[in-house]
Amino acid sequence: MRKILQRNEKVELNSFIDEFVKARQKYFTPGQEWLEAELAEEKISVYMDKAQLEKDLDELVKTSLMYGKVRNLEMKIQVKKTADGAGICFSDNGVGNWRNKSICVTGKPGRGLETKKIWGVQVA
Repeated sequence: MRKILQRNEKVELNSFIDEFVKARQKYFTPGQEWLEAELAEEKISVYMDKAQLEKDLDELVKTSLMYGKVRNLEMKIQVKKTADGAGICFSDNGVGNWRNKSICVTGKPGRGLETKKIWGVQVA
């Protein structure tokens, strides 16, 4: 348990996702593939394993690129503030329809925090 907590660090989601998108966009074919970010108005900070989230997002992008069957592949990562935390949603139009994968980060101060374990994040 201690090793899991040692990898978690406080990260501001808008900045992290924006940097992720900019770093990946330069590898795509202009006019055929596009990745964009739709960020929340306010800053959302979470404790998370940054490397794991980056790996998971890279896997979603890779899957979209491998199996996308449309001419203009669009991928979108959305960061939203929710009533009890934050959410990250990855969408693509790879099969002609928009598909979504999402995570929710939940918890309120003063209560036990609940998180989606596969992402290892919690509200900061």
